[in-house]
Amino acid sequence: MKLFLVLFFLLFTPNAYAGRVEIGRAPDNKPIVITYNDKYSFKDYTGRTLLKATDLNNTIVYASCFSQEIPDRHIFPDAMTGVTFVNCNLDNVYIPAGNTVIGGSQKRFKVQNDLRDWEIDINNRPVEVMGKEYWQSQGYSVDPKDIPRIKLKDIEGIKRIR
Repeated sequence: MKLFLVLFFLLFTPNAYAGRVEIGRAPDNKPIVITYNDKYSFKDYTGRTLLKATDLNNTIVYASCFSQEIPDRHIFPDAMTGVTFVNCNLDNVYIPAGNTVIGGSQKRFKVQNDLRDWEIDINNRPVEVMGKEYWQSQGYSVDPKDIPRIKLKDIEGIKRIR
């Protein structure tokens, strides 16, 4: 009897493991509502991988953080397809072809010799320091040409502009 009840519950409650959220408005002002996967949504996977996950395909992941320290990090199965990431932090994460990213963040960054995280271009060259306004307000250079060739011991060695 217990097994029957469990099977009945699983078969007839398809949204038991899903949540719904409005993510915006269509041009006709109707709400855009998505049904997301509870298992992977609203989670913090910072620095971790999901390479062995077998239940990601054809699902929506909402508002999770997958950020990595190493650019272009492969943390999802290469065969993963049909996943839509909505408002997720995918910084430094490689997303296999056949998946979609909507909103969120998908920056590539790397710690440089000045000990700060810098957004990097496709050739891994620093382009802009992360938190640029803060560093400027503190009187530090935000010009990539001022990154020292040798790694600093502390941030006091960063070039000042005032």
